[in-house]
Amino acid sequence: MSRTPIWHSVQEVPADLGPTAVSIGNYDGIHRGHRFVLDQLLHQAASRSLTPVALTFWPHPRHVMHTPGDPPLLTGHQDRDRLLLLSGVGGVLDLDFTWEFAQHSAEDFVRIFLVEALGARCVVLGEDARFGKANSGDISTMRELGERYGFDVVTVEELGATGEGSDRISSSVIRSLLLEGRVAEANAMLGRLHTVTDVVHHGFRRGRELGFPTANLGPEPQGLVPADGVYAAYLTVIDQDPTHAGTSPLAGVPATVSIGTNPTFAAEGVPARTVEAYVHDDHTLDLYGDTVRLELVDFQRPTLKFDGIDSLVAQMHHDVEVTRRTLAEADSRPAQAD
Repeated sequence: MSRTPIWHSVQEVPADLGPTAVSIGNYDGIHRGHRFVLDQLLHQAASRSLTPVALTFWPHPRHVMHTPGDPPLLTGHQDRDRLLLLSGVGGVLDLDFTWEFAQHSAEDFVRIFLVEALGARCVVLGEDARFGKANSGDISTMRELGERYGFDVVTVEELGATGEGSDRISSSVIRSLLLEGRVAEANAMLGRLHTVTDVVHHGFRRGRELGFPTANLGPEPQGLVPADGVYAAYLTVIDQDPTHAGTSPLAGVPATVSIGTNPTFAAEGVPARTVEAYVHDDHTLDLYGDTVRLELVDFQRPTLKFDGIDSLVAQMHHDVEVTRRTLAEADSRPAQAD
């Protein structure tokens, strides 16, 4: 089998993949509901001696067929596929979603991608699954095609917030929570810490001058940026700039993250919104050019405007102490392996 288990076309699917069990979805956020379906996929694959494969798409179909960028996505492209692999699947067929791709009939979609490319013997879907041109295919269609092409169809009920069917977990609910700053509640539905990832950019260096040097993300990081405010978080360097070779990359270190417009310095022409992370107690770090992942644990306070530098610095010291307490009181930190 191919050593790279993410394939972006049917031509990249390894010839020796063997028969598969397949689940289909956009998987934005890879939340607990998604993982419930993926767990059923793994179970079906193991019981039938099949390779479990997730079939997904990029960009999000709504961004192509309706409005680009709406809805904002919980996870970026690479993070989404990384989390899919962490679920335990043996491969991800990540197809380029275009208007032309959307013209496949329901049967052509099944024949080309499930049967011919992946050799599907079992397809695991939610009861409300739709596929094919204009979403013309539904679960009944999939069952009919399964009989025609020789695969079983297994349906999975949606997982509720309690695991018992109430308050359905969905990407849209989690998105709303994050946009309100309710990160801890979003994390509970995700079953992990929400992440924001980007290369560290040069900022205004004000934090360094104030004794709180920060790692500044760019204007369009991977992962939905939650509401303005200050958050307790962990920071991990996932890709080092070549100039930092020989130094040990940070892994899961405590950080206080500020998101917002920095109203105290509004007169200086600060960009509309920034994401800045202060790594506790280390003022010698050089993270410029490194790619970092922020794992957000909880909201601490809204963005404030201060009358002067002294009051701002005092608040920053307080924010760091609140972060320490928040992280110490957290029951556990869900793993975010690379």
